[in-house]
Amino acid sequence: KLNSSVFPEGSGEGDSASSQSWTSVLEAITLMHTSLLRFHMKVSVYPLAPLREALSQALKLYPGNQVLWRSYVQIQNKSHSASKTRRFFDTITRSAKPLEPWLFAIEAEKLRKRLVETVQRLDGREIHATIPETGLMHRIQALFENAMRSDSGSQCPLLWRMYLNFLVSLGNKERSKGVFYKALQNCPWAKVLYLDAVEYFPDEMQEILDLMTEKELRVRLPLEELELLLED
Repeated sequence: KLNSSVFPEGSGEGDSASSQSWTSVLEAITLMHTSLLRFHMKVSVYPLAPLREALSQALKLYPGNQVLWRSYVQIQNKSHSASKTRRFFDTITRSAKPLEPWLFAIEAEKLRKRLVETVQRLDGREIHATIPETGLMHRIQALFENAMRSDSGSQCPLLWRMYLNFLVSLGNKERSKGVFYKALQNCPWAKVLYLDAVEYFPDEMQEILDLMTEKELRVRLPLEELELLLED
């Protein structure tokens, strides 16, 4: 309501610097509103629907707000059905430019995967899971791949690191290497990617160091000198 009253239709809200200031104010008010709803849920018996609705509406307006996404993922993780959450993420990621919707969509699926794994291993017994674990793995991989196709995603070292870590955790070494080299094509300046690769693929250390030298990234000590020091 505040948004529509401050920016009536046809007012040219995006053409002035003051509109950006008002947008920041409205975003802050939205955060206070959702925080107040969360507080009510903690101190008394309060329905979840108002908070869920407030977060859904707020994220359509501010898809880059990490605090709102974190709250949304937390409350939706308590739901037994993931279909509504997935539809919401699909809607936002199709239209939003920020990378945050993709990152939190991936995080939501990873949380669900951990929940399924916990249920399957409850008390050391095998329990039938409603959602196959393999289906979740394929969905997470698809989310990573789709996020990489965006301009901001392909240039984000954090996203590449998350994808690489996920594939390594699955034991898919060959595909992990492929993703690593693809990451270097998009972010050759990100030294942290090389360091991750050294940890994940220790047998390829010399090749990775050669790549760092080729990209003129600082290497504190050549591998040959390190081996000599270790021998001493």
